[in-house]
Amino acid sequence: MFEGPVQDLIDELGKLPGIGPKSAQRIAFYLLSVEPADIDRLTAVLTKVRDGVRFCAVCGNVSDDERCRICADPRRDASLVCVVEEPKDVQAVERTREFRGRYHVLGGRSIRCPASGPSSCGSASC
Repeated sequence: MFEGPVQDLIDELGKLPGIGPKSAQRIAFYLLSVEPADIDRLTAVLTKVRDGVRFCAVCGNVSDDERCRICADPRRDASLVCVVEEPKDVQAVERTREFRGRYHVLGGRSIRCPASGPSSCGSASC
């Protein structure tokens, strides 16, 4: 076990998904070895994400504006909605370059639409 800020850094890194204690320690010591400017850039990006990234008011995707670029794109077919669990799933579908509709991101919520269809499930994007 390390002391003070080094252990605090290891503990915080260990809270990230997929980062176990050994990886957290390895990342922490890497960060201790880089130039201060590299740490400053990382800190600035984390601050930008904290302060500027939100969820699209229409679909729930990550965005730096009220509407994400997909919902703001008039070329998208609003009659096609792909329901995904998380924003990372939007990116996976987008990488295929096949889907031209819009999305609804559940964000970890499970929504049951009645038998009458998605138009009655209360989603802004349905």
